[in-house]
Amino acid sequence: MENASKALLIAGAILICILLIAIGMYIYNSAQGTIQTAAGQMGQQDKEMYNSMIKKYIGNSKKGSDVKQMIEDVISQNSQYVNESGKFISIHATGIPNYTETPKTLSDANVYEGEKKGENTQEKVDAARDMYRNLKQKISAGKNYKVAEQERDGIIYAVTISELGSED
Repeated sequence: MENASKALLIAGAILICILLIAIGMYIYNSAQGTIQTAAGQMGQQDKEMYNSMIKKYIGNSKKGSDVKQMIEDVISQNSQYVNESGKFISIHATGIPNYTETPKTLSDANVYEGEKKGENTQEKVDAARDMYRNLKQKISAGKNYKVAEQERDGIIYAVTISELGSED
């Protein structure tokens, strides 16, 4: 009888240990899901921060002075993210008098444009900066412009500037 009660105590202790291990694994798996969800949201927050500098300039009737500031912000942001794949913003312009775009310069640096997958090296970012500064000189502070964004994977990769009255 004494051996039987000891066997029952050992069996009970084993069952309690198994139960504690199962509860521990359940808590661990629940915590992993929460951690992964938080990491996904952090990625979304990074995208929102990246886009926020440009989003404020998007619209159908933006002043030339705002467009000029946006160009400087794009230049600054592109310089900040040199050599980070997918973090280059192209600026396209339509209907801007005396301005000719060099699409190869942009497609060489932007992974979302052109046939080749671009790399935003320092040299390519500098070439784009020079082109953007040229565009900035052609923007008239007294006119209004339409600014539209192109977005992929939650990241703005290009903006298009159109002078209102030339292409509404």
